[in-house]
Amino acid sequence: MQNTHPGTIQLDGDTATGRAYIQELARTRDGRQGLNYAIYHDRYQRTGDGWKFTERVYEVRYHDTSPLAGSAPRPAGAPADPPAGNMPPHKDDGNQLTP
Repeated sequence: MQNTHPGTIQLDGDTATGRAYIQELARTRDGRQGLNYAIYHDRYQRTGDGWKFTERVYEVRYHDTSPLAGSAPRPAGAPADPPAGNMPPHKDDGNQLTP
């Protein structure tokens, strides 16, 4: 899960620079997990089609791979705490983490 938090944008004619703050929490199917905080450092250019990115740099400020507390959310309609090995089937669209 990625949360992007408002940052700043400084205009200078037809160019601008900006920052956005990121918090990411992840669990992967192969068991990796982590939490990190980062900053996007951006440069923009005004064009005839509007403002466009000319550069984006991702700076990780904190990275923690300690085991995360809690568990992945259950599929919609699943009981709150089904018996072990008795998870109801669900459609895997590739975007859900499987418990």
